[in-house]
Amino acid sequence: MTTWISNNFDKIIVASSVIVLAVLTIGANSTNRPTAVPDTGQLDTNTQSTGDTLMQTATKPQAKVFHATESDFDALVLNSDVPVLVDFYADWCGPCRMIAPVLEELAQEASNARIVKVNVDTSPELAARYGIESIPSLKVFQNGNVVAEQVGLVSKAELKAMLGN
Repeated sequence: MTTWISNNFDKIIVASSVIVLAVLTIGANSTNRPTAVPDTGQLDTNTQSTGDTLMQTATKPQAKVFHATESDFDALVLNSDVPVLVDFYADWCGPCRMIAPVLEELAQEASNARIVKVNVDTSPELAARYGIESIPSLKVFQNGNVVAEQVGLVSKAELKAMLGN
């Protein structure tokens, strides 16, 4: 047996590497992700697994990026009592994917604003209503009206400026 392992060691290493990469790829592409929950202003207790130990930490609720459709757009955007930055995007759009982490950061930092994303492929009526011709297309709504807009990639500083921060 040890002779066989010695003779096939390089093949075993390659096969093991392929398996590890496959498992990591499947895990990274998992669609089982947490969904956005509105900020209730209450403390949240998260349980995280770290090895064999469970640690409980009390954390301040994190602001989330909301995903709107035709059915909840008015409630999330037009009827909001805070400014709302809406990102009209598509999953296949490279620049849209590049700006997504910036929007996540901004959602956590901007306590006086809401970040909402609208997928133009699943909500084409919203894209048509707001004249979206290119994506990413970013619009800031305040009191139900568009008060600022930008098409294409923008920096976090520019997004803050759009929100008046």
